[in-house]
Amino acid sequence: MIGFFLRRMLEAIPVLALVLLAVFSLTHLIPGDPAVMLLGPDASNQQIMALRHDLHLDTPLYLQFCAYLMQLLHGDLGESLRTGRPVAVSLALYLPATSELAVTALFFSLFIGLPLGILAARKPGGIMDRILQLYTLCGVSIPAFLLAFGLQIVFCSWLDWLPVAGRSSAFAPHALTSGFALTSALLHGNISMLADLGSHILLPALVLGTFIAATLARFLRNTMLETLSADYILTARAKGLRQTQILLSQALPNAIGPAIMVLGVQFGDMLGGAILTETVFSWPGVGRYMFEAIRTRDYPAIQSTTLVFAIIFMIVSLTADVMTALIDPRLRNGRSS
Repeated sequence: MIGFFLRRMLEAIPVLALVLLAVFSLTHLIPGDPAVMLLGPDASNQQIMALRHDLHLDTPLYLQFCAYLMQLLHGDLGESLRTGRPVAVSLALYLPATSELAVTALFFSLFIGLPLGILAARKPGGIMDRILQLYTLCGVSIPAFLLAFGLQIVFCSWLDWLPVAGRSSAFAPHALTSGFALTSALLHGNISMLADLGSHILLPALVLGTFIAATLARFLRNTMLETLSADYILTARAKGLRQTQILLSQALPNAIGPAIMVLGVQFGDMLGGAILTETVFSWPGVGRYMFEAIRTRDYPAIQSTTLVFAIIFMIVSLTADVMTALIDPRLRNGRSS
């Protein structure tokens, strides 16, 4: 198991290097000049050139890339061109909100996707299978921002059940914009704080979790149907085991491993969707921070935030691989069958 873990760690190093190179190159291809964005359209050419020199934007790209790598080797993510604040400080401020949103969305996807996939596999072609097909089509096809706007219109404007944006009520005594607020409310049993924070996180988590739930349910349904055609399942049926017992005790344990791998892969899509989702819901997280960085051509913030997203994605993928290897010993030995 240790060898399997080390192999996955070594495989992640060249991927991370390619991510760094690709992000740095693509960031500098974004139309617009950061100096012009910071100074405004009324700035003179002399002012723009002076600011570009101060920000080292007038040096060749390969020198800028080498300087950025040296900063990373010293644990420095750089300073934001827009705020002048170290990017690491901003990420430490906004990452807890995004973490709680991502974990809540993951719970939503498991709560919806697992039962729906199992019920659809129980009777192929039945009503639950048709519901799954419709849900999968909608969940995969509808863009995150469009679903977010639709939920805001229905639950915030028409029904007035939930708040339209933010992380907590503005005038609440516990009003917070950073930190693990929801986790703190759970640990301390603060019901009023938990209700307020829960009402704010419900819609953005549902938006992020919908796509993952649809993909998970469809994949789990197909994997379980393949498992149900195996010989040992036919033997279990011949012994008189009920369909529900076969599904839960025989088919699900063998289908859950690939489903965990799908969750790890889809987690990266959820991080990408968090950028628009957090912007629509005014969620004070890393996604919204990155959106503002892209809008203002804040190169250090874009590069470092993307790097952090890539590291988080690799950690989640590695965790999914390890969990799958624990379930299926064949993977630890490098065999697929």
